[in-house]
Parts: sequence; structure tokens; C-alpha cells
Amino acid sequence: MDSYKSNTETVHHDIATVYGKLSNPECFKRLVDNENIQAELKERMGDVEFSSDSISFNANPVGKVCLMITERTEPTRIVMTAQQFPLPFKAIINLSETGTGETALLVEFQVELNFMLRSMAAKPLGDGVKKMAQMLAMLPYDRL
Repeated sequence: MDSYKSNTETVHHDIATVYGKLSNPECFKRLVDNENIQAELKERMGDVEFSSDSISFNANPVGKVCLMITERTEPTRIVMTAQQFPLPFKAIINLSETGTGETALLVEFQVELNFMLRSMAAKPLGDGVKKMAQMLAMLPYDRL
């Protein structure tokens, strides 16, 4: 299993708030449904579906991907496992309290790749995990 980790990002909210929102993907529906969200961002998000345990979206050229929460360790860890995906894949969100009302966030992707795919996918996966962590750190947790 190959592992790709983000940099540690700082979230300007306490760990209980961050964990509470990230452990329930349905909270993100409010953000997407918000009329103040930019039209371009809504269009880029496309056909995203949220439930209390999963996020589903279309990913070209793979097709529909469903990330299902398979582990919740309150308040420090959330594991999402890809369903309907051609390769074994996990997205792991690790949280730690900084003691200042802020939370340290680290995202890890674990994926099983053969040698040929590993050389082609290493950079996009490394970039993707960093962008995901940055995006999660910038979310308005007080408005979700």
C-alpha cells in the first residue's frame, strides 16, 4: 500500500467542532446549497451527493466514486474508503488539538498501485492530498 501525506495544516476552530463537521459529510450539503457560493465552484463540484456516512461524485475517467466513512475515532481520526473504485483507496483525516482553540489537520491517501501506475500517479496523488488538506483547513466550520 502506497501512502501520500499532506503537510500539517492549521484549522482555526477547536477539535470538537472540526471533527463533528468532518465526521458527518451531510454538513457539506449546506455549503454547496448556499446561494453565496460562487457559480464556478458549484459547477466544478458537479454532481456531488452527501449522506451522513458518504460522499459520492463523478471522477473522469473513472466514473462515479463513493467515499464511505469506515472508521470514526472521536475526535482524532476519520477514515473514508472508496467504494465503486478500481483500486483499493483510503483517505484518512488525522486531527490533533493544539491547545489554542485551533486544530492541526493532516490528510493521508493510501492506495494500492502497481509499479507502472505508481510512477504515473505519485505526483498527482501527492498534489491532491496537499490540496485536500488545504481545502479542509479553509472551510467555514462555524457555518456548516
